[in-house]
Amino acid sequence: MTEPEKNDDMQLVERCRLGDERAFEALYARYRLPLFSYLHKLLAGNPSLVDDIFQQVWIKANRNWDKYSDQQKLLAWLCRIAHNAVMDHYRKSSRMPTVEMTEQMDFAHDSDTERALDRKAFDDALEVAIAELSEDQREVVELRRQGVSFKEIAEKQQTNLNTALCRMHYAISNLRNKLKDFMD
Repeated sequence: MTEPEKNDDMQLVERCRLGDERAFEALYARYRLPLFSYLHKLLAGNPSLVDDIFQQVWIKANRNWDKYSDQQKLLAWLCRIAHNAVMDHYRKSSRMPTVEMTEQMDFAHDSDTERALDRKAFDDALEVAIAELSEDQREVVELRRQGVSFKEIAEKQQTNLNTALCRMHYAISNLRNKLKDFMD
């Protein structure tokens, strides 16, 4: 990467930090194919997982632009996020039964009622918060909750993939603000 391209990346990252969707779209267009290729090598034979983690990487990158430093190459940073997401996936999938069983044993008392009430309050607040999102953001959230891929969402909304990802990013940011009382 030449020095001007590196500077362009950093300028685009700075603009992303300020919420500039066009800057995000430029970075996405520049790095989507190399990142997708990297994930295909890591997860050969599992295209649906590649799609899911690809989407997660861009969402995580969008949430963490402040953690990117100019000394790093952006593609290397994105690939590290991708690698960590893959490792997290495998860790979660291999420990899931143990965790569920431990939770059942540890919380089999009256705290179950309290947790159920807390969960109900959160679920109710989440539904209200989702209803308050813009129509485009709400649609992306609802479709993702149904397991629809971002590619299919973009097609349904007659927009490009970058815009669908950005809408999800902003929806999540808005939901976090609205639900901050429930967050740690």
